[in-house]
Amino acid sequence: GTGKTTAMRVLSRAWRSDGGTVVGLAPSAAAAAVLREEIGTSTDTLAKLIHSLQTGLAVPDWVTAIGPDTLVVIDEAAMAGTSDLAKAIEYVIERGGSVRLIGDDQQLAAIGAGGVLRDISEIHGAVTLSQVMRFTDPITGAPNHTEGAASLALRDGDSAAIAYYIDNNRIHVGDLTTATDDAYTAWSADRAAGRDSIMLAPTRDLVVELNDRARRDRLDIEPAPVGRQVTLADQSQASGG
Repeated sequence: GTGKTTAMRVLSRAWRSDGGTVVGLAPSAAAAAVLREEIGTSTDTLAKLIHSLQTGLAVPDWVTAIGPDTLVVIDEAAMAGTSDLAKAIEYVIERGGSVRLIGDDQQLAAIGAGGVLRDISEIHGAVTLSQVMRFTDPITGAPNHTEGAASLALRDGDSAAIAYYIDNNRIHVGDLTTATDDAYTAWSADRAAGRDSIMLAPTRDLVVELNDRARRDRLDIEPAPVGRQVTLADQSQASGG
């Protein structure tokens, strides 16, 4: 909510208006799709680039088209492995292109060895957007700077930020069974209202339990058409690490 999308869109338009081409990369297909909407240009996954470089198979046209007038924007770079980033940057630079890494060095890290975005920021510096504009007052529609400040404090690990969420009824206390039921009930209500919602759990066992519960309930509500194989992947929305 700090204006990253707006900044990337402006950069992309400026680069293309000067005769260049822009390619967007992201760690996942979902993130690449969002990036495509944000910057209005060709996007793909970082994994596809790495695979094509390593195997030489099914190389997309945009890979071979990278040259001196190309800007490659790698979004959610903090979630990409350092080795993959290094390979991608090396390829682009060797072909005369430019690379911009976009992301939050404090967000969830890559599954593989990562953390290079934080090192780059600390050693070489980075442009940082720090004014949060995402939150608005539900009544007036005006920016809610207090919640923005609380979110930044939480990002920095300041426990005082939790007081804001407690005061605004964002935190609910209970035993594990009650908390699990409350989370599931809230998720189910969101789904019924047509909202995008996700459940997070602290253990794999609890993730499996929530997934199974969601799958059973959705199968009862949304029976699969005859001949269609129903899988856990397309029936459950719970997630966890």
